[in-house]
Amino acid sequence: MLKNDRLYLITDEKQVGYLSGYRTADAYVVFDHGKKLFFIDSRYFYAVRKRLSKDWEAVLGSVREAIDYIAERREKLFVDFDYTTLTFADKLRSRGIELSDCGAELKEMMLYKSEEEIKNLQKACTIAEKAFKNTLKIIKAGMTELEVATYLEGQFKALGASGTSFETIVAFGANSAVPHHQTGNAVLKPETVVLMDFGCLYKGYCSDMTRTFYFGSKPSKEFLKVYDSVLRAHEATYDGIYEGIPCVEVDKIARDVLTECGYGKFFTHSLGHGVGVNIHEAPSLSPKGTGEVHSGMVHSIEPGVYLDGKFGVRIEDTVYMKDGKAQTFMKVTKKLIRIKAE
Repeated sequence: MLKNDRLYLITDEKQVGYLSGYRTADAYVVFDHGKKLFFIDSRYFYAVRKRLSKDWEAVLGSVREAIDYIAERREKLFVDFDYTTLTFADKLRSRGIELSDCGAELKEMMLYKSEEEIKNLQKACTIAEKAFKNTLKIIKAGMTELEVATYLEGQFKALGASGTSFETIVAFGANSAVPHHQTGNAVLKPETVVLMDFGCLYKGYCSDMTRTFYFGSKPSKEFLKVYDSVLRAHEATYDGIYEGIPCVEVDKIARDVLTECGYGKFFTHSLGHGVGVNIHEAPSLSPKGTGEVHSGMVHSIEPGVYLDGKFGVRIEDTVYMKDGKAQTFMKVTKKLIRIKAE
């Protein structure tokens, strides 16, 4: 997957898992002109040796042994500058090692998903959806945002996920007008807008999903208008994506719909982002996004409108590109869900 005429050092936990199939923060992976070395200490060595495929060599050691090996090679080392601290870079340079950045190469590699990756992403999305549906069954007045989030995350684990792919957002009422609200102790009351943004990890791959629903039976006309506008923006984007469409144009589809509805200035974030072993990766579907969308890519579609002090609405699916069209991983309805307040 990496060039066979270069020497690489990979230290980021997610990149290690992506390249080797074994995810741990304590590994130092070296690609030496195609030779694959996995440096790991005695706590994990025997487990790693059993898990790695035959084209990998598990090496008993840690950072010191990995640097010793690299220093003996006496050639330029490629590392990802996004994940290399100044302290670590200085440590490498002190051994006479010349550094060069391979971050763009890794991002390009991770942009297109294999069939196996698609399966893992699909499973992560399926678990997230089931956990969400189970959570809707137990929501009641008096619960806090944290209590709802805790139950949801427990369902992730019960259904086979290894954890969350990012910090769960549960926002009641006016809190939903903050796109990245910090889930807290707000108490759920009848006739309240609820926004939930969540995702889980399956075999190291992320899911990302947002649903906004109404706890009660009498949503305001303003809320219903906003919800309908966001749903229209989501559906127009989903239907409007095609092979080779520029990333900025994908964002523009949703933004134009919301502007037409009178809410363009209240859409305050990007339309979407790539999803894989990282919850945010290429492509970036934003007004400043670069590149195009092609088959094999996975990204979110998440238009939103946020009325400060009142409520916010966001509807998000994780989708993948296949045969030049967007295909959603999600099956949970995007139509407004109303939960009876009890």
